[in-house]
Parts: sequence; C-alpha cells; structure tokens
Amino acid sequence: MQQQETPAGDATAREQQRRATRARILSAAMGCLIDLGVARTTTLEVQRRAEVSRGALLHHFPTHADLMCALVETIVVRNEEAVARRLRRKSASADPVERAIRILVDSMQEPSSLAEIELWAVARTDSELRAALVAAERKALRDRKRVLDEIFAPLRQSPAYDLVVGTSLEFVRGLAVSGILRSNPESGAALVQQWVWAARQLLRLDPSEPSA
Repeated sequence: MQQQETPAGDATAREQQRRATRARILSAAMGCLIDLGVARTTTLEVQRRAEVSRGALLHHFPTHADLMCALVETIVVRNEEAVARRLRRKSASADPVERAIRILVDSMQEPSSLAEIELWAVARTDSELRAALVAAERKALRDRKRVLDEIFAPLRQSPAYDLVVGTSLEFVRGLAVSGILRSNPESGAALVQQWVWAARQLLRLDPSEPSA
C-alpha cells in the first residue's frame, strides 16, 4: 500500500505551530524564573502559564533540566539586548574603561542576568542541571564573547585586554551575588570604582589613585 505524502503546506504549518508552542513555553518559563526563582519554576507552573497540554510541554522539554538549560539561549539574547540599550545610553566620549565596566555592572542587574546566576547556584547540587547548563553555556560562549568585545571595543589593542575583560566579568558576577544581601549600595559603588582604577593600571592607561 502506497503511503500518502503530506502536502508541503501542511508540514510548514505544523512546523510553524511547533516553533510557536516552544517559544510560548520558553517565554512562560522565563517569566516564571524571574518572578518565582528556580525552585518554584516547576513544569506544572510553566505549563499553566504557557497554556499548553502536558504532552506538548514534555514533547519539547522532557525534563526540568532540559527546560532550564533551554532558557540559557533566551537569557543570552535578553542580556545582549540590555547591553545594546546601555551602549546607546553611555556616551562614547566617556572614559572607555569606566564606560565598559559600568555597562557590565548595570547589565548584570537585569532580572535575566540574576536568573542565570541563580541557575548556576542551583546547579551546584543538581548534577543533571549542571551538565545541561555546562553544555548550554558552551554553546552560548561565542555570542557572549561577541557582546563583551563590543563593550570593550576601544581597548582591544591592549596586551592586557583578555585579562581585564575576563576579570571584569567575574567581578561583576560576584558583585551581583553579594548585592542581593548588601544593605549599603555605596559600598558596591566604591568597589566598582576601585576595579575601574585597577583595570586602568592593567591596561596602563592611568596611574592616578582610585576615588574614595
């Protein structure tokens, strides 16, 4: 018995519907992660927010870890958009070191960035989530590097460029975590100013002392 071929139009419509359902689930999961945190971003809550069937959710994301790691791509896109907005707002004539570091600091305060850090923290004791996140982060590495190169573009010729960019990224991540419990924002601002000064020394741009 000859198998009947599926019309191309029907296949295209089904694919579009599949992509739309996946996007709706990810959007709901992102909102849930930001609003409720990792612990309460359950598959049942995401299903409820996305208004999809259980079967549809499990078809796209069989496990909670699959869903969480799929969010990394969404997070990277959101963070890139946040950086682009801040690049437009910061004057290009400002000191390039301070401009770049402050853009990173501000971007790390975005809800999506804080959600990503929370995912990493939870992965410490969840081996399945950790493995999924490691794979997702590796996949996102090229896009993340491109964004960092855009932020620090005026400093690309310095021999200490990679050191300053990498350390700046680790610094602002740590600052974001400690800022969750910090009651005095001025102490965080002082730390940023001190790192700006230190970065200038590494880049050999300015020997002056940091501001208090």
